[in-house]
Amino acid sequence: MLSAFAILLAIGLLYWIVQSVLLVRTLFVLPVLRPHPSDGPVSPLVSVIVPARDEQGTLEAAVRSRLRDPDAGLEFVLVDDRSDDATGMIMDHLGGTDPRIHVEHVEDLPEGWLGKVNAMRVGAEHANGSWLLLSDADVHVAPGTVRAAVELAEQHGADHLAGIPSIRSRSVGMNLCLAPLQRALILLTRLWSVEDPDSSAAMGVGAFNLVRREVFEEAGGFESLRLEVLDDVGVGVMIKQHGGRTMTAFAADCLRIAWYDRFGDFIRGIERGAAKLPPRCPRWLLALVVLLLAVLDLTPFVALAIAWFIPGFAWIGILLSVWVTGLSVAVAVRFGTNPLFAILVPLNTVLAGLVGMRIMLRSARDGRIAWRGNEYEVDALQAGQRISFERNETGESP
Repeated sequence: MLSAFAILLAIGLLYWIVQSVLLVRTLFVLPVLRPHPSDGPVSPLVSVIVPARDEQGTLEAAVRSRLRDPDAGLEFVLVDDRSDDATGMIMDHLGGTDPRIHVEHVEDLPEGWLGKVNAMRVGAEHANGSWLLLSDADVHVAPGTVRAAVELAEQHGADHLAGIPSIRSRSVGMNLCLAPLQRALILLTRLWSVEDPDSSAAMGVGAFNLVRREVFEEAGGFESLRLEVLDDVGVGVMIKQHGGRTMTAFAADCLRIAWYDRFGDFIRGIERGAAKLPPRCPRWLLALVVLLLAVLDLTPFVALAIAWFIPGFAWIGILLSVWVTGLSVAVAVRFGTNPLFAILVPLNTVLAGLVGMRIMLRSARDGRIAWRGNEYEVDALQAGQRISFERNETGESP
């Protein structure tokens, strides 16, 4: 029993060594997007497509933050996706305040499409830019951000740039979960190698997906995403699979979103994404994997508890704990989230582990997903999936 515990502890410490190397690599490799006014001509034209459904509480303030950018090379296509509230009227009102705004209203959802993807498709049909910025309706954008992103993408020869925003929430539970989720995001998506053309790693962010229109359409456009619940990541995947270049940038200085002010909404939102996990993998097994990862994440603090009672070894446990806590804080700062929650590493790891296990065991138990006012059969979503997150376009595992 003691030897098994020692082996688990050693594996956990090795896990943290590997994780630390990859996290630090990501922090150094990914560029930071910072807004700045353009010194030259405002070109090329960028079409900012903003789909919204029932967003009356956040839409106006977020769109007005975009309109503070004086860039004449921006056009804004606002798409009301069958809203039941005042979203459409707010869009129409905003359209009368700035000639760069064009408003479209979607009345019906075509069969075989997710609402948001269809709304973005409608927006693209009325867009004129050579670059498309696909961006959620609740995103606050600092002036100069879009032009800086285009310049950064062109400097790197990229056809797609995903900007990672800072997240604000009044939910204490969600804020506690952010630190482990941020680390998991980096590891699961392999953010450090997204820009590597020889890697299959790809990333997309619903808050800020900037894509070169010509390449996006050649790769299949919105038709290839019509049943993708994870449509934002799908943009990066399809560009990469098509042979285009994609990149990701930290953008906490210029992008901000309010994300799930209620903990229950946060859990249900993650459940919708987890509902499309491969059906051949038992949910109980996925829950066990989440549990194992949480245990490995806690090993430095277990080592601290043990070392504290061994004369002369307490400093080792303290050093491990400081190392883990410091790394979590560094990641939180780069993501633009509150580092105070990242300090509570043991607590947030336990909470995120429990939430992850619940999601794996409960998501789409009835085989259905409620998504933006509609319900979909999980089997239909999986059958209609066009972008694979498990295989490349040749059908081989990446």
